[in-house]
Amino acid sequence: MIRVAIIGVGNVASAFLQGLEMVKVGVKINGTLDLPISFHEIDVVAAFDVDKRKVGKKLSEAIFQKPNVVPRFFDVKSDVTVLRGPTLDSLDVHLSQIIDESEESAVDVVDVLKGENVDVVLNLLPVGSDKASLFYSEQSLESGSSFINVAPSPIVELMGDKYTERKIPLFGDDLLSQIGGTALHSGLIEFLQKRGVKVLRSYQVDIGGNTETYATLEENRKDLKKKIKSSFISGRSENAEIVAGTSDYVEFLGDRRVSYMVIEGEYGLGNIVRIDVSMKSLDGPNAVQPLLDLVRLSSIARIRNIGGPIPEICGTYFKNSKNRYSSIDEAKRNLMEWLKKVMIEPRSDT
Repeated sequence: MIRVAIIGVGNVASAFLQGLEMVKVGVKINGTLDLPISFHEIDVVAAFDVDKRKVGKKLSEAIFQKPNVVPRFFDVKSDVTVLRGPTLDSLDVHLSQIIDESEESAVDVVDVLKGENVDVVLNLLPVGSDKASLFYSEQSLESGSSFINVAPSPIVELMGDKYTERKIPLFGDDLLSQIGGTALHSGLIEFLQKRGVKVLRSYQVDIGGNTETYATLEENRKDLKKKIKSSFISGRSENAEIVAGTSDYVEFLGDRRVSYMVIEGEYGLGNIVRIDVSMKSLDGPNAVQPLLDLVRLSSIARIRNIGGPIPEICGTYFKNSKNRYSSIDEAKRNLMEWLKKVMIEPRSDT
């Protein structure tokens, strides 16, 4: 059994828990790796949050509380009670308007993780939660739990050596959505280059209506996300001018995210080709497939006594990884080769 703790009972947590319930009853989640670890072995045993509308409630109820906006796709039967985590990052003028902070005292996180024999900690905190992300990564290390950092906080850089020394897996930073704007944008650039097009410049703007988007309205958080997204996409094309980031929050969009991309490149006889793309998707469900893979991959790494940030995994599933691949194909190929090295024979349904 893989015992999981969730940090931040927000929209990603809601989508992940619903997706986990679905695969356990036989519903297929497209794109997940076929690994010798069943989804039935994943059990969420602890959860932490700071919002009083979630703290003290069962996970099955908390994931549908405001400000969460992920729709109800499937009933979640978890009886796990959401515990009060510490508030370590200030709730700025934006977040303070949507988070109703609990007056309860924070629990001892290490005691909970050890008491529940947690194998994997999922950090699902929003952008800007740097102090809290670091705190939970330290608590996870102390308890002997693997840590998966979905947030853009630089946890691998700060904690990678310590996790390597303890031979405990650490994956991060900033999860790459299954089919978000960044993934599609990168894929389009790869396609153009394979056809001999010299990409000159490109930009991407994202608009959404969930908590993560609202938090990004704070300038320093917006700049961080812009830097990470632009850097990841730029890694697919040398010398191209690329800018990508979240531009605005539109409440009625809910969990829907709208991405606009424009790519310009040079092709035959020096002519210019321009591609304008609009993509609409749900933000929360975009994390389900990679998280279902990552939880099981962390278990495989632990079984093989492999700790720290594994390049083949971090480079495939995260935007802000030290190990950057030039293409989606290269990332997938290296992941499969790593799995073969650890004597696992994976298959993918895609």
